[in-house]
Amino acid sequence: MEQRVATDVRTTEGFSRAAVERLSAARQEPDWLREWRLAAWATYEATPMPTRQDEDWRRTDLRALRLDQFAPVIAPAAEAPIAPELRPYLALEADTGGLLVLQDGALVARELRAALGAGVVLTSLAQAVREYPDLVRRHLGSVVPPGASKFAALNAAFWDGGAFVYVPRNVEVALPLAVLTWQQASGAALFPRTLVVVERGASLTLVADRRSADQEVPALCSDVTELVVADNAELRYAALQRWGRHTWYFGFERAVLGRDARLHWGVGALGGRLSKTYLQAALAAPGAVLRVVGAVLADGTQHFDHQTLQHHVAPHTASDLGFRAVVADRARSVFSGLIHVEKQAQQTDAYLQNRNLLLSGTAKADSIPRLEIEANDVRCTHGAAVAPVDPEQVFYLRTRGLPHDEAERLIVAGFFEPLLETIPVEGLRERLRAALAEKMERGHG
Repeated sequence: MEQRVATDVRTTEGFSRAAVERLSAARQEPDWLREWRLAAWATYEATPMPTRQDEDWRRTDLRALRLDQFAPVIAPAAEAPIAPELRPYLALEADTGGLLVLQDGALVARELRAALGAGVVLTSLAQAVREYPDLVRRHLGSVVPPGASKFAALNAAFWDGGAFVYVPRNVEVALPLAVLTWQQASGAALFPRTLVVVERGASLTLVADRRSADQEVPALCSDVTELVVADNAELRYAALQRWGRHTWYFGFERAVLGRDARLHWGVGALGGRLSKTYLQAALAAPGAVLRVVGAVLADGTQHFDHQTLQHHVAPHTASDLGFRAVVADRARSVFSGLIHVEKQAQQTDAYLQNRNLLLSGTAKADSIPRLEIEANDVRCTHGAAVAPVDPEQVFYLRTRGLPHDEAERLIVAGFFEPLLETIPVEGLRERLRAALAEKMERGHG
């Protein structure tokens, strides 16, 4: 396995044009990328900070966020050891075809099996800029442009970590690939950016795991993921977010599906102090099929806000999105989901469901499913529910000898299971199950 050391070198300029220029110069980036970053910085400066007056942010309060307390990690200029917590994850598992590990934006480990497939690429995005410049330039920002949000613009200006995954035409990657992003630097701002391109007729399973040390000092992560699923291609993608409890997390993940493309998307949200994530997919050509499964487990004072978009652009497309949240203590989950059907997208079949389970009287869940339908020959439905845990279920399990906490964990597992069973790849199902079980075992924060 290729292993390197991580770095923790931060700017003294904070967030500024000078810091963007320093980052690009340190990476020895081509002119087009430097100009792209600077244009993104200009977009960031011109975009107001979100407030609760904005519809997308009505239920998420950023007044406690102070960006000036964070410093972006810029360039590899000094060696630092690989975090001890990372070492158990550096070995390539038997059921995994490739592994990429990044710490504080730096590539620290990579391993690929010889039989991975001709032309398949798994590397850091920074490395891909040097080795595959034409591919990166063609796709970077094509799915999530800097203007998508203020935090997407900040990521575009400062990204210094993340993965590039490329599968050539008609290549099937038999074993899943895994990308682990780890934040170790205390008080730092991390900007991972992941670009996944699955060409026509190709197939890929990818697991993205995002974690950090649970430090007492606040941290910031602004994350962007772009998924390109070309005609007749299939992508099975699972994203797990397990940041430390003092992390402010802002994510923007978006996919574009071509003709007869298929995307199976699993999402697990477990960590962070405050997490705001956009999950969007554009079904851009006939025959595209989207399946999304989301699981949220919030406790303590955590705040999760997910906004989803099933955007049906072309006719004869189908999407199915199911999100479930379990909320304990004084935590809060916000879900806002939209099915948008364009006028020309006739014969659309779309479904949206959000269910929420409250484990305490002080937990809160907001559910806002919406439809915007411009076509007249479609089948679109949605549903939502928010309810407390049934005390009779707890009582029944306790009469069978289970302690209260164990009974509650069993109910939570049963609540998530119907959703997890729809994930088509056993390995992805097990990863999500294990992540949820691990957090429940640790108890409420």
